Amino acid sequence: MGGLNIGSIRNKNTSLLFKWIWRLLHDPDALWQKVIKNKYGYTNGLTAHDLCIPSGSGPWRFICSSIINNPTAGDFLKSKIRKAIGNGKNTLFWLDIWVGNVPLKNCFPRLFSIANDSHASVASCGSWNSGNWVWNLEWRRSFRPRDEVEWSSLQVLLKSVCLSQESEDSLIWTPHKLGMFTVKSCSLELSKPSPQLHSKVINWKRMWKGLIPPRVEVFTWLALLGKISSKMKLASMNIIPSTEVYCIFCSEYPESSEHLLLHCAFSRDLWMWWINIWEIKWVFPQKLHEAFEQWSCVEKNPNFKKIWCAIFSIIIWTIWKERNARVFKNISCSLAQLQDLILTRLMWWMKGWGGEFPYSMDDVLRHPKCLSWQPSSLALGPKKLNPDHGVWFPPMSGSLKWNVDASVSAGGVKSAIGGVLRNCQGNFVCIFSCPIPPIEINSAEVLAIFRAIQICKTFDHLAHHPMTVESDSRNAVEWCNDLNRGPWNLNFQLNSIRNARSLWPELCIVHRKRDSNMVADALAKQGLTRDDEFLAWL
Repeated sequence: MGGLNIGSIRNKNTSLLFKWIWRLLHDPDALWQKVIKNKYGYTNGLTAHDLCIPSGSGPWRFICSSIINNPTAGDFLKSKIRKAIGNGKNTLFWLDIWVGNVPLKNCFPRLFSIANDSHASVASCGSWNSGNWVWNLEWRRSFRPRDEVEWSSLQVLLKSVCLSQESEDSLIWTPHKLGMFTVKSCSLELSKPSPQLHSKVINWKRMWKGLIPPRVEVFTWLALLGKISSKMKLASMNIIPSTEVYCIFCSEYPESSEHLLLHCAFSRDLWMWWINIWEIKWVFPQKLHEAFEQWSCVEKNPNFKKIWCAIFSIIIWTIWKERNARVFKNISCSLAQLQDLILTRLMWWMKGWGGEFPYSMDDVLRHPKCLSWQPSSLALGPKKLNPDHGVWFPPMSGSLKWNVDASVSAGGVKSAIGGVLRNCQGNFVCIFSCPIPPIEINSAEVLAIFRAIQICKTFDHLAHHPMTVESDSRNAVEWCNDLNRGPWNLNFQLNSIRNARSLWPELCIVHRKRDSNMVADALAKQGLTRDDEFLAWL
């Protein structure tokens, strides 16, 4: 609605109608839900995945048809509503979405067809044995070879599941952080652009900073949009013959903007020269705009952040100028000459930024790493040093203590966790460092706590030893200690942690500031560069 910031009225209306579907599934014992189910023949095992447009007429048929016939809202029924497992009594094993992204009946149709009870709850498919959940599914006949294949896959999936004896199952609306359905969150989801139609989303604020001449900024803008006059583009417009589209640098591939500025072996050598100066590992993405989005500086030095931001445009501008020189003037430079030219252009344009920089152009050409210089006032920082900085507090006599931490790379493309186990004398007992899927930092801290407890549970002499787990994330500690808190997507890990606390009275999970957690912090940062887990007993 223009500048009134109201949003789409159509999406608001669809969200209000969707709320009735949510209420039907969220509170099935209410009187009006019983009336609807009785009138339209819904079973007690009704799930969002099975909802269809009922026959007959009336308001409920209109609500269902409005949601199901809307491609986006109809997809929400299958992708945005799921169950968070507590004790498993109110979740249908085969019909609800509770592990994975689709009902198990769709993933394992052969096993579903021979299940003894297709409407069995999760709780009825196993039992508790000495505090551990054991699966015990019943079948109408013995397995055949193809059934064995599905059964093996199902067992692998169920290994990640952890139930809780103390909490109830709950219905989750995945777009909301707390899992609660709101009209606002639904409307926002409906308003999101289709990824197929809007696959190129570029943060232009990172480019128009005035760090480089306007003509270079404009060129970068055109390059990211794929609108520079590459040979392939000129050939598509019949300006040059199709036989002349090959790259001037390598003569092996057609010259598209991505190949010329990013993937050509000649261009890649320029990129790798700059990346290797700073000892960074970088995987070249397919598209230039993806490379621009990933081009972020991890240093806190504000001057170096400007350099890092500007160098992207300087490199592609240098490649483009070299290409034009070779095509139109038959003049070429060596790779070393282009490297010096990149640094020279950077030093020219840095003069317009203002501020102090003590090194000359010759210094930078000889030692490019001096670009990371920062004023001593910034290096030290304005804050007073904490007298307790770096102090590790030992556990009580006879106890052990885990310090765990998590790290997320710039842009959130990588995550990792690490931890160190020490005794009351401060001696290291065990350390771990491993990468994890990209995840929000507080959630990553939960996974660090989970991994530390998991390591202890695998060894009998540690499983019931007095143990403290320290994390510098207050949120993660509160989620682990509170039965009713925490993000829905960590449901299994939080259940496992809470079960361990109930069976292990001397296990304590506490919050401590990062100053006393520096070893774990270093291990977590090391995990960002690892391909798999590092675990060592000392």
